[in-house]
Amino acid sequence: MSSLTNDQLRANLHRELVESGKRDQLLELLRARLFESGWRDDLKKHTKDTIYARDTPVSVDELIKEVSPHARATIPDKIKAELLTQISAFVEETL
Repeated sequence: MSSLTNDQLRANLHRELVESGKRDQLLELLRARLFESGWRDDLKKHTKDTIYARDTPVSVDELIKEVSPHARATIPDKIKAELLTQISAFVEETL
């Protein structure tokens, strides 16, 4: 059995993802799927609604804090499953 800790294993897998180019492929897949699903347009509308609903100006950092939970919660399960499958396959190939 290996003496690698979870943090070391995670760091090694991340390095392999980056070096192999798989990380960029997964990011591009995610962008494409989110665009195709309409998620991006929905998030844009939600963000505008959030800004216009406020009485005072909002900083970018405040807006990100406010909108991020909604953004994460509305990613379609189908997209999450597809990415998880791709990542799992990469991990199996790498280990």
